[in-house]
Amino acid sequence: VAGQWVTLHRVARDGAGPVDSVRSDAAGRYRLRYRPAGAADAVYFASVTYAGIAYFTAPLKDALVTGDAAEITVFDTTSRAVPVAVKGRHVIVGAADSARSHTVIEVFELSNDALVTRVAADSAGAAPTWSVAIPGSARDVRVGDGEISPDAFATDRGRVLVYAPIAPGLKQFSFSYRVPAEAFPLRVQAEEGAVVLEVLVEAPQASVAGASLTAVAPVNLEGRAFRRFLAQDVDPGAAFVIEVPAGGVTARNGFIAALLAAIGCLMLLALTRAMRRRDAERDAERDAARTAARGVAEPPPLPDRLAQEVAALDARF
Repeated sequence: VAGQWVTLHRVARDGAGPVDSVRSDAAGRYRLRYRPAGAADAVYFASVTYAGIAYFTAPLKDALVTGDAAEITVFDTTSRAVPVAVKGRHVIVGAADSARSHTVIEVFELSNDALVTRVAADSAGAAPTWSVAIPGSARDVRVGDGEISPDAFATDRGRVLVYAPIAPGLKQFSFSYRVPAEAFPLRVQAEEGAVVLEVLVEAPQASVAGASLTAVAPVNLEGRAFRRFLAQDVDPGAAFVIEVPAGGVTARNGFIAALLAAIGCLMLLALTRAMRRRDAERDAERDAARTAARGVAEPPPLPDRLAQEVAALDARF
């Protein structure tokens, strides 16, 4: 495409912004010359904005970048429905927290197999470029890392709505939500199917059934152990159910707390009895001292008094 502004960008910890720009020639070619500077972790890439949509190169890593690595492909846009396939769907279910809620993260890899960029119409109430259903119990839905801006993300009546442009090729985005422990078993539907479906659950006794999911070797992520379930070529409309036992970490911690409380009560009771026994012995010693001081003979021990009373009863009857 001729006459398009190609902009070179620099991104690093010490700052980010455009470095230089040049127009493409009649054959759509461009050339930029620059000297890397500043932080060693700086990343350079080139971009073009075409029909209101930004397109980028991969990071420019070599001293001389040509051919496919420097090529930027742009597309016409359409607000009509175009096929967007789910190449990958990853569902990660965390353990229950102190509020008995589980955080669920969903990561999608979407593929636009058409030759146009799918955009949302400018009219009010326009349809999103892509959407997916989420469980009705989902709360606090938030967009995560990926290629979707928070401004292009919305939720409505149990659905996540994406209004960002979807260019031909692969696009990745993620979102998270929270569900209470009481919502399990949790039913999730793969409306558009998936080439690869993966479910990770941070609970040793968790299980997942449906959508041809099969348990495979567990994985560790950031020091946390997850049970892993995997399926391929999942049919559109297939559903799966995530089961997390109610007696999870929270219940175990509650049992331990109750046990410690019971032990504490027993110890307190034993201490109270010991203090009462000590006070009674102290009072008895004090009474005996007072009696001795008055010259009154100390009464015989209880067994002797009982024997004397029994002998008196025998003599009387």
